[in-house]
Amino acid sequence: MESNEQPKLGTNINYFVITAIFIVMLIYSVGNAIEPNVDSELDAFEAILTAGFGAAAIFAFIVAKRYWGSKIFGRAYLSLAIAYASYFVGWVLWFVYEIGYQVENPYPYYPDIFYFAFYPFAIYHLRTNIRYFKPKLSSHQKTTIIWIPIGATIVYAFFGLVPFETPQGIASVVFQPIPEYDFDFYKEYLAGIAFVFFTTWVFSYAVVGSQVFRGTMLGNAWGLLLVGFALNTFGDVRYYFFELFGIFDRSDIATPLWVAGTIVVCYALYKHRDV
Repeated sequence: MESNEQPKLGTNINYFVITAIFIVMLIYSVGNAIEPNVDSELDAFEAILTAGFGAAAIFAFIVAKRYWGSKIFGRAYLSLAIAYASYFVGWVLWFVYEIGYQVENPYPYYPDIFYFAFYPFAIYHLRTNIRYFKPKLSSHQKTTIIWIPIGATIVYAFFGLVPFETPQGIASVVFQPIPEYDFDFYKEYLAGIAFVFFTTWVFSYAVVGSQVFRGTMLGNAWGLLLVGFALNTFGDVRYYFFELFGIFDRSDIATPLWVAGTIVVCYALYKHRDV
């Protein structure tokens, strides 16, 4: 039988693991920036990126299996597994077109269907856990869930549409008249608005989840989960902004952020399994 009572013991975080993740990502970032980016070839950096989302899906499936007798948590962690599996399929499909068929992936394109599928499944996972342990959120927590995605989307929508220059810093920002963009720009612009809203919505739920589980047996695991989602979200937002202006490639810092995010999520799920 499931219980609303939150356990009070915690599971320790191994900071050697955290340090190792940081070192690996530093090495990955340097190598990723130096290695030539050839769109028609699959290199080790892109393979690691894809494998990271697949690994997170596997870890989530393992946790879901342990909760299989629970209608609530079994479904919640299965949903998280499907979320990361969707992202993995998206990357695989992207490489099938880019490398297998030598077709340049426009944006948005078929792989983006699977990238976008990550968000509703991840939100279902987070929302289900939060509502089970805390059915009534505080006004501050409700505000967090609502205004983080709205605020981030407004910022993206404004700076993505209105060109600006910062010759000497933030204080000297000069905004330019809005040019006459073509259809392809607005297609990417509107897709970016949807992606930015949902990726920051996932992040806002992770923030509240870490607050709900703080001080419980799952506190550290949810703290790690928050860090993992935060890294992925920052990578997503950076990607959708830079891709809008055609200045994104694999050597961008967003790539190691995605990889680091999936590794941290794997570690969070591993610690959750230990509870």
